Amino acid sequence: MTNNTIAPKISSWAELWATDREVLNVGEVASLLGVDPRTVSSSVHAGELPGTRLGRRLLIPRAPLLDRLGVRAPAA
Repeated sequence: MTNNTIAPKISSWAELWATDREVLNVGEVASLLGVDPRTVSSSVHAGELPGTRLGRRLLIPRAPLLDRLGVRAPAA
């Protein structure tokens, strides 16, 4: 039996562009940026990166994150 509700972890920019997920977790963003997850959490709390709390989880919306970083979708 498989659990189809758990999305696969995004750990590369190629995976980010290939997915339709709208939010990322702190670990995924840290992996993409090559920084410690605590740096991502601190940046969200300081208002430097977009993010929202959902219970104990800190979620980062994909589109606002890419806008904030100035990242554009790769040419097809």
